[in-house]
Amino acid sequence: MALDEILAGSRVLVCLGPGGVGKTTSAAALAIAAALSGRRVAVLTVDPAARLKDALSLPDAAGEFHRVPLPEGTEGTLDALLLDAKGLFDELVRRLAPSPALAERVLANPVYRNVAGAFAGSDAYMALEQLLDVVAGDRFDLVVVDTPPASHALELFDAPERILALLNSRALEYLGEPVRILGVATSRLARGLLSAVLAALERLTGLSLLADVSALARDFGGVSPGFRERAEAIHRLLREPKTRYVLLTAPDPHATHDVVAFAAELARARIRCDAVLVNRVLSLEHLELGETGARTTATGPARWPASLSRKLVECRRDLAGLAEAQRTVIERLRDGMARIDALPPRWLELPALFPAPTSLAGVVTLAQVLRSEGARSTTAA
Repeated sequence: MALDEILAGSRVLVCLGPGGVGKTTSAAALAIAAALSGRRVAVLTVDPAARLKDALSLPDAAGEFHRVPLPEGTEGTLDALLLDAKGLFDELVRRLAPSPALAERVLANPVYRNVAGAFAGSDAYMALEQLLDVVAGDRFDLVVVDTPPASHALELFDAPERILALLNSRALEYLGEPVRILGVATSRLARGLLSAVLAALERLTGLSLLADVSALARDFGGVSPGFRERAEAIHRLLREPKTRYVLLTAPDPHATHDVVAFAAELARARIRCDAVLVNRVLSLEHLELGETGARTTATGPARWPASLSRKLVECRRDLAGLAEAQRTVIERLRDGMARIDALPPRWLELPALFPAPTSLAGVVTLAQVLRSEGARSTTAA
């Protein structure tokens, strides 16, 4: 089965793709499909719109795992978590600080309280921090990560490097003692004048921003070694053989360019794409009315009323035209990825479901299609 080939040996499954292609729903379906196969699964979402919350009937509380109810008889389990970036960062500061007193000074700093939600650089990076903790335990067999829509695929992978670059630079030193920006060769008089000017500005404005920034930089210096180690661990985790990547898209001509660009960036960074999942592919298997509109009833052959029959045939022709257009888009996507040597080993197509899977029951149905022959699977040439 194609799904087994994607999930086999996976410890982490990262779902990538542009916005508007059903990425969050597909990520949830992949997680449910793995749970239906008997695995203990966690799904993490960092989508700012929190669309997964509605699909999985999650409560308002973020930062806590919630057991998702699955069909009776399911051997596996699924727990979902909505990212709480601020709460997670506070917890990391408490855990990594060399003393409780230092941690409380950082957390009480006015500058920290105002910028902590974005202090790590991005929600994507905080999701990776959360992922590191989840993977470190043995509670789950598989962790599915629903990444936020991004204009560039490498925003997720660059986050640890950006944090490391900041921590390895001398920025914290200069923020902790701003007069050092003048350099060691500058006269004591010049440094004294700068200090006096900065102090005067604080007195005139009534603000202690500079002092707060300096205090935060000095205190955070005691926490930064722990963050540096975690950033390096995240870098390794993203490139482990058991971390797999699925590129999600839809047969939409407007999404094709973005998906090919995503694949090109991944290829340049030497990050393998293990599968492409094309969502919302139109199938006409259940719409075979025929040109005459004939149907079969329990008592034998019958016919629709003439007016309804004509409308049904016209609708089917329109759907057939749309399905053909989608097939053209899919082939164009495959050609584009092949030209950049980014064609993955597995290519999976999910049919469009009616009604759309916007509820937990709908996502379960989509997961069941994933596990069945209803999902068209091909091997890349």
